[in-house]
Amino acid sequence: MMRDVEKFVKFCGSDFGKRVLEREVEYVYRELRDCQKILDIGCGIGQFEQRLSELNIVGLDSSGEMLEEARKRSDGVFVIGDAENLEFSNALFDAVFYVTTLEFVSDYKKAIQEAWRVTKSNGKLLVMTLNSDSEYFHEHMQRKDSYFKRVRHTNIREVRNHIARFYYVMKEEYFLWIRGKEIFDTSDKKYVSLYVIVGGRKQKIISVRETFK
Repeated sequence: MMRDVEKFVKFCGSDFGKRVLEREVEYVYRELRDCQKILDIGCGIGQFEQRLSELNIVGLDSSGEMLEEARKRSDGVFVIGDAENLEFSNALFDAVFYVTTLEFVSDYKKAIQEAWRVTKSNGKLLVMTLNSDSEYFHEHMQRKDSYFKRVRHTNIREVRNHIARFYYVMKEEYFLWIRGKEIFDTSDKKYVSLYVIVGGRKQKIISVRETFK
């Protein structure tokens, strides 16, 4: 796990990593800036907490080593925990977000239900998930030691439909076009690295059948 920490530190410190994070941070801020208390599931080394210090973000990760590094970068609150079994009371957060985290969770369905449980009435969910159809994704998958190989869920539509059981889908879009180390804007979906879903919390969970209506 320590090697993972070193990889993330190296990536976030690189010119390319900084440019990727800048785009992601801007997106998170734009969507969640009006939220009073926010939960970042899979916070890693605390990049969002460091860059968005003006927001009240609680960072959660399953790795103690990642959190140790995060605490060096931010004075924010960091807790060790499991996305599928959140140790928070009901309706505690105004928003929950995942940035390239949900696709790595063993049981994403349970994770979304837990996110819904800890989100306040009319709270928000923000999910940024890797686009497995992108060149960026396939390039990483060809690398022997790439952490992309740990991805468990690649069916974006399936994930989206499950989220729709718990949250009104207010926005869904492709985001962050990457070719090699270049970040640019284009209409060509093969270069888009992320798919984003923004949702508003429903008062009750709807059935699977209702999701597809």
